[in-house]
Amino acid sequence: MARHHHSKDALAQPPSGRGHDMKLFYYRAKEGNFGDDLNGWLWEELAPGRWSDEADTLFCGIGTIIGNHMPPASRIRIFSSGLGYRPVPEDFSTDRWDVVALRGPLTARVVNRPDRAIADGALLLSTLDRLKPLPEAERDRPIFIPHYEAMDEGDWAAACATADVKLVDPRQCAHQVIDEIRRSRLVIADSMHAAIIADTLRVPWIPVSSSGRINSFKWLDWSLSLNLPYEPRILPTATLDTAYRDGVRRLVGEHYRLAHPDAEGALAHQRQMTRREQRPWWMSVRPKLKYHLLALPRRLPQPPAVARRIATWNRRQHSRIASALEQLKSEAGFLSDDRIFANRVDQLSVEFDKLVRSG
Repeated sequence: MARHHHSKDALAQPPSGRGHDMKLFYYRAKEGNFGDDLNGWLWEELAPGRWSDEADTLFCGIGTIIGNHMPPASRIRIFSSGLGYRPVPEDFSTDRWDVVALRGPLTARVVNRPDRAIADGALLLSTLDRLKPLPEAERDRPIFIPHYEAMDEGDWAAACATADVKLVDPRQCAHQVIDEIRRSRLVIADSMHAAIIADTLRVPWIPVSSSGRINSFKWLDWSLSLNLPYEPRILPTATLDTAYRDGVRRLVGEHYRLAHPDAEGALAHQRQMTRREQRPWWMSVRPKLKYHLLALPRRLPQPPAVARRIATWNRRQHSRIASALEQLKSEAGFLSDDRIFANRVDQLSVEFDKLVRSG
């Protein structure tokens, strides 16, 4: 495969100086999530000594974080971040925001900065010599990486063992998860960053969706940045409890999976969800409604006969998941075109170089 990219040494290493430091901002899941957590070391590795928690300039890197609650800062620099279903900040068009790069064309369209669409910053992992792709002969069996919030919703380990697919917990250390991806021959990805990093390390991947929390807008935003289709396989629902929770998500406006994902449909859905997020009364009611709905099954009596039927249904679902994984592991998977991938890495490298040099 053709591979040409900036090495780590080729990226800018400007003189250190407190006046040019930036403060990292990224989503930090309490349980851990490797796709977000790699922000904690990637940028330091690419630009050592340029980061400080005391800095007044915020650096927003990998993740769906535009519009999230951010710490006070005189300037916010966006480098490959994406938008989800939160409203665009009211002052986004002001000089306070320095939009260097965006995750993909959908985010760029929503914030009206089509010129800034490049790709997810995790592509810069490919510039690290220690993460060069492994030869096919050194790659191991297929792996499955669920969404980090799905890990406790089913017996994934049993389903994977039946299918002879290795389960990788996305809540582990990012270095460990990335190494698992690099050493696999195929990644079955419920986690979006499992697919992004697999593609970055030139490992074929197949997108799947375990529930309505899987965000079609985010996936399309990234996949379109590399001219890739987004055609997820819908996994069987892991448990009856998961099915109920998915119904609650749909009711409270947190169901993000589109039946037929495409760019225009995702943009329309994003506008609809954002309008809902802008209604103060709904934002006040939703947390309470969600809490009581999710707590309802625990408050209802569950006779032993009902519990046995639920357990039987769940076991059948695990068998169906195992069958789905068994079929998927034999498929070819997706991989972006080498030239398109190399072009996006070059674009990100150039923009990151300029950003770090400018301070």
